Amino acid sequence: MNLEQEGGPHNIAERLSANQLLQVGSSGPIYVQPSTSARHAEPPHMLPGGIGRVIGRSHLLKAMDDAMDSLGSRCCLLWGLAGSGKTTLALAWASSRLENYPHGQLFVDMQAYANAPRIEPRDALRTFLAALGVSHADLSDDSSWGNAFRAATAGKKCIVMVDNVSSYDDVKELVPGMGSSLIVTSRRAIPEMIVRHQAQVLKLPLLSSEEGIELLAERVGFVRVGRDNPSAARIVELLEGHPLALAIVAAKLAVHPTWDLQDALTGIQAGATPLRFLDDAELGIEVGRVISWSVEDLDAETKYVLYAAAMLPTTELSSTVLRLILDQDERTCDRTLRTLSLVSLIDEIRLGHYRMHDIIRSYLSETRSQVLSASQQSDIAHRIRTTYLALTFAADRAIDPNRHPIGLGETPERIANEVRFTVPEALAWFSAITPSVLRLMDEASDAHDYEFVTRFAWCVNTYLYWRQDVSKTLAVQERALSAAIAGDSPMEAHCRRGLGRALADAGELASAKEQLMSALEIETARGDTRRAASTHHAMAELSLRSGDYRQALRWGLRAARESRRRNNAVREARGLYDAARALVELGRYSWAEDLGLRSLSMCEDQANAYGRALALRILGTVGVRSGDLEKGCTWLERAWRAEDALGNSRSVRAILHQLEDAYTQAGNTSAIKDVHRALTDLDRFIGADESR
Repeated sequence: MNLEQEGGPHNIAERLSANQLLQVGSSGPIYVQPSTSARHAEPPHMLPGGIGRVIGRSHLLKAMDDAMDSLGSRCCLLWGLAGSGKTTLALAWASSRLENYPHGQLFVDMQAYANAPRIEPRDALRTFLAALGVSHADLSDDSSWGNAFRAATAGKKCIVMVDNVSSYDDVKELVPGMGSSLIVTSRRAIPEMIVRHQAQVLKLPLLSSEEGIELLAERVGFVRVGRDNPSAARIVELLEGHPLALAIVAAKLAVHPTWDLQDALTGIQAGATPLRFLDDAELGIEVGRVISWSVEDLDAETKYVLYAAAMLPTTELSSTVLRLILDQDERTCDRTLRTLSLVSLIDEIRLGHYRMHDIIRSYLSETRSQVLSASQQSDIAHRIRTTYLALTFAADRAIDPNRHPIGLGETPERIANEVRFTVPEALAWFSAITPSVLRLMDEASDAHDYEFVTRFAWCVNTYLYWRQDVSKTLAVQERALSAAIAGDSPMEAHCRRGLGRALADAGELASAKEQLMSALEIETARGDTRRAASTHHAMAELSLRSGDYRQALRWGLRAARESRRRNNAVREARGLYDAARALVELGRYSWAEDLGLRSLSMCEDQANAYGRALALRILGTVGVRSGDLEKGCTWLERAWRAEDALGNSRSVRAILHQLEDAYTQAGNTSAIKDVHRALTDLDRFIGADESR
């Protein structure tokens, strides 16, 4: 220091390198400015070109604007599934706002997920400093490079994009100085970016149907896509709006001008998975390979869980279900699923519940044999069936706790006894697994696991019958009877009874009677009066369908009598309900009302919500048919509320139509309007439920 130079004292630092940190004061670090030549270097323009318009990301572009304005953190992290368009979005945003960054645009692909060696942060930093005019000679040692970079960008309007990052270590030294902006893309969530830099974190969703069709049209022409929009919509649906997959489809269409969208759709559907079509494009990029870089980055234990999860019959993953399948403690399973979510291989729907995209499942299905041995796959498949059987049994028990139980086996019975469903939870469970019921049964049949098939059919039958899903019920019971004949004879009577009821619902009454009588013969031969009551009930229903009401009355009373002998009040109430239905058709309304009231009382005593709803409905029918409209409507309104509480939308609709007719007879216009509003709301709900 020299305090006596002309003009007063000055602080002069000698023998210091450019950009070396001198001190940290209240206003931040103070650096030595680089040489004059460095200060006047040409601003770097390193952003790749060739980025067109982005589709369906306007809300994300707006969020990036908010993050990068003068009041924001000027730091944004884009993360999400492989191929979801993170880099494209970042470059599209930056390239359309170049005027905001006159002092330079810096870009590096760290290649964390790529078929190439990773870029070391030190090498990226050296490239950035050179582009900013800071020579290697001006730097004292490697430890000062990050400080030098922050000094060179501080107070300036630069944009720094660090692409394809695996962790915070890849980016921490590449954060620019105050005033400049940073965009980071990664397949992983990087919490440090939020904590240390207040980054705006944006997870990229896949494209909606409309957005996916627009992407195809943008790439191959609106006229070409517009001529075959249903095929375009189906392509987007099969690929779940995955941007990279859709881009590859568009590329294949572009290089095959004679193809139409139906040709592409046929190709996608032809293989076991869409990847067969996508990765046969010879376009220099494969969806499967892109996904593989994320999967191969996992440790062995996490990879095993991922492949096991991909073998589940549904795309939804529950930590509760998966830990039972893998026999893990809750904490370990939760931690693994969160890890998979943070690397974008599954999506968190809500706490403890996740979803795996079909494109990921396709890759895992095609590569499973490379990771899991045949014995491991067989073991996982058996564990899945065991757990699903146990949970389905527990859910059925919640809906109808008075069914005669069946033997499941030691492990599924242990699991079933550990689990407790409420009725809404049980209904939600069945709704989730119903689309995969046949797949599970077919896989079990292929593995000669006949006991799973028959018992699983028994467990799902109540729900399918209650939902009036006739075609699926019939398919389930046909498979169950085949399995019983092939290797589970103790369940044959059950399966014949279930098939008989399904055939009756399908209108095949003669075949239904044949199956039910065969079931009754087997039960009688075995002296199984307990289950014979269920067959009597099924025969009562069949007789009602065929119009033989006197026979229906006899079967209903026999079912009630056998159930009373077994001290099963709920089953007795169901027999009385059947008999009451027959009496209504025979015009014996006072008798029908008496049996309906007895059935209702028994169900209320046993807290049987399903039976209670049936009894209320038959009492309402008695009132309307007998001409006592006020009483009939009162009972039907109670039945409406009971069925609505159970979530049985189809029964609610039938009751509402009964009420509509009754109110019309009574001339109650205000009540008719209420019913019409309820029907409109119900149709909207059912439509939304079926679309899901």
